Amino acid sequence: MMTGRSHYNRMQDVGRAKHRLTMRRLLAATVLGSALLATQAPVFAQARSAASSSQSVSFNIPSQSLSSALDAFINQSGWQISYSSALVRGKQSPGIQGSATPTAALNRLVAGSGISVRIGAPGSAALVARSDVAGSTGDATMLAPIVISGETAWGPVDGYVAKRSATGTKTDTPLMQTPQSISIVTREQAEAQGAQSLAQSLRYSAGVAAEVRGSATRYDIPYIRGFGSPTDPVQFVDGLRLLRGGGYAFPQIETYGVERIEFLKGPSSTLYGGSMSGGLINSVSKRPISEQQNEVEVLFGSHNRMQAAFDSSGPLDAEGTMLYRIIGLARKSDTQVVNAEEERRYIAPSFTWSPDEDTRLTVMGSYQHDPEGGYYGILPTVGTLWSSPAGKIPRSFNDGDPAYHGFDRKQAMLGYEFEHRFNETWTVRHNLRYLDLTTVTQDVATSGMTPDGHTINRYALGQDEAIHGVTSDLQLQGEFDTGRLQHTALFGFDYQYSDWRQIRDYGGAPSIDFLNPVYGTASNLVLARITNQQQSIRQSGLYLQDQIALDNWTMVLGGRYDAIRTTTENYLNGSSQTQDDGAFSGKVGLIYNFDNGVAPYASYSSSFLPVSGADAKGAAFKPSTAEQFEIGVKYQPAGFDGLFTLAYFDITQHDVVTALNPITRYQSGEQRSRGLEFEARAAVTDNINVTGAFTYTEAEIVKGLGADVGDYPIGIPDLTASLWGDYTFDSGALEGVKIGGGVRYVGKTVGGYSPNAFTPGATRLDVPGYTVFDAALTYDFGAKTSELKGLTAQLNVSNLFDKTYVTCLSNNFCNYGNGRAVYGSLKYRW
Repeated sequence: MMTGRSHYNRMQDVGRAKHRLTMRRLLAATVLGSALLATQAPVFAQARSAASSSQSVSFNIPSQSLSSALDAFINQSGWQISYSSALVRGKQSPGIQGSATPTAALNRLVAGSGISVRIGAPGSAALVARSDVAGSTGDATMLAPIVISGETAWGPVDGYVAKRSATGTKTDTPLMQTPQSISIVTREQAEAQGAQSLAQSLRYSAGVAAEVRGSATRYDIPYIRGFGSPTDPVQFVDGLRLLRGGGYAFPQIETYGVERIEFLKGPSSTLYGGSMSGGLINSVSKRPISEQQNEVEVLFGSHNRMQAAFDSSGPLDAEGTMLYRIIGLARKSDTQVVNAEEERRYIAPSFTWSPDEDTRLTVMGSYQHDPEGGYYGILPTVGTLWSSPAGKIPRSFNDGDPAYHGFDRKQAMLGYEFEHRFNETWTVRHNLRYLDLTTVTQDVATSGMTPDGHTINRYALGQDEAIHGVTSDLQLQGEFDTGRLQHTALFGFDYQYSDWRQIRDYGGAPSIDFLNPVYGTASNLVLARITNQQQSIRQSGLYLQDQIALDNWTMVLGGRYDAIRTTTENYLNGSSQTQDDGAFSGKVGLIYNFDNGVAPYASYSSSFLPVSGADAKGAAFKPSTAEQFEIGVKYQPAGFDGLFTLAYFDITQHDVVTALNPITRYQSGEQRSRGLEFEARAAVTDNINVTGAFTYTEAEIVKGLGADVGDYPIGIPDLTASLWGDYTFDSGALEGVKIGGGVRYVGKTVGGYSPNAFTPGATRLDVPGYTVFDAALTYDFGAKTSELKGLTAQLNVSNLFDKTYVTCLSNNFCNYGNGRAVYGSLKYRW
């Protein structure tokens, strides 16, 4: 007789066959879409290093909007241009074809627009308005430049559409010349959508499940392209790994100090060392700017949220060789859960010194203190995902206890970015950051529901942790030609050291009835020390990369070798263990740019991740490895401020640690994730911004020892989709008003197994998908009253219709998602 499990496996085989057919169709659609969009084209001028003002450059810039013409000029000359969007809005450029110096070409592009060119440092210029009308003769009277908005890979972006990034190559490279999928959330987009954290900033991006812990905001835990875990090292800041320990010793980045959030998809060890299979998140910090800019903001909202922030930057001397920036924020708030508060104090000073045109040093620091970290508890499966005889657990219920509760995180970072250009060929860069982090955590949490359906069993856990360490990245970049081939070569050596200390105490705690919760009973607890350990990790990597351009083609080749030593001291039993690992990773990608803005590409990349511990036979675990094949097409229409990306990916992770039971572990697992992504960001007109994303993921645990083989990994949605748009009124009674709205869909996930994945015939927890809506309203007081220029008011509503939904990462490890939240802010910029 066929058992239930055998029948289930057969059904899984049928389901996987259907999925494979679906993926073949999606893959065919991706390839066909690339072919249909692409047409034969003339030579596309590749971006190079900044040409000198007297050096002739071959330009191919047709007549189009001035904004698009300037983007093309930046790509083809390597120059950095400062201008405001208002200055060029609605203006046309005659374009330029043929050889010319950058200065002559730039003057040609702005001819007849009423704009003059002011040449600055080598490779840079500013656009300023003339005091007289276009076409006047004689010398133009210059007005002061407005706001710096020419884009670089590390600077601000005017609008929602970023066009350059260094995350994919560690060089300032146009996205259209990067054969890998990269999503970028700009500062302007995050502000318009009212994002309050890194996870919330990623809500409208393709390929990421941003809020797998529901309403918990203490940490940012994105799952990327079918891979994820609460302890995965996916976060980087300014291209350097954000060091973290185990347990709760995880830093969190305050997004008010972030200029842009870049999301590199797929294995990326070639440039960054040990990293996760799905990709990484790189937060690019706000840096000092050369034009004086100041901002103050106050925010109030749901759950008694109060926040005040400031941001000031500008020159310290008349020559502009010394620049400063200082950013600060204070926040205090309740949450949707009773007896759970958030609190933060944050300060981030930075300083840039440019003694000459070839040398720049930027020192950046930050200090962050979180005396409270909000709710980070868990709820049982029964009463949240599954109905209980007593009904559903309220969304405001706290499974913890004020008598044994505490969270305190102190986080300090100090580092620098140094760059020196020896000549037009060679440039050296050195980036370094030191991190010091301490966390103290005391919590009472859920262990499961009793048979009566309303009494919850609990345990208590206390943790004291500290981590400090340094990350360093030394790079030598060369730009040169060999015949017709144009090279941007990168040679690098990076080093990471971290020292993490953890002490953990564990014990039982009184149960609680969610129908009639009584708090304060978790006092005088008796806890036993279960962990007292110290772990140091040293990782050094040597890498090289070459970006090779030939006419319309760009190829990226890279390779890297890493050596890692992990030393763990167990102070409970006096044991010590040292593990040495080494791994090679590589990548290759090819992209072709047609002159109609279409760029099909294909790439291969790999990654590795050190794994601590040993299997049941005592053999040390080796690094887990992954490889990705990706094909896609990017589209950046000429004369249109937009970027569209369609990608198909296939990732396989090998040597995954899998368990036969909670104690017996083997390194025999394998996971695979395939999917299709589409993402669009566009300024449809000067008044309309739109972002859209769609992801279909077919993820599977291919090999393992538990009941989860053949299923999706936990927390990975099969489908996500989002759409956001906003419209600004620039005339009439509503002039100065901007309205916006969005919708987000997150598909069904596997939330774990009951009682666990080690039990034969275990019940899979199927978590349903959900759809939520967001809305925004902004008013610019300066649109009608010049005396109020720079003053704006904004209202954001998240989860507009107060949808109740659940996320689960294991049995009895569930959370409610964020309910409706309303925030109002008043901001003044000058």
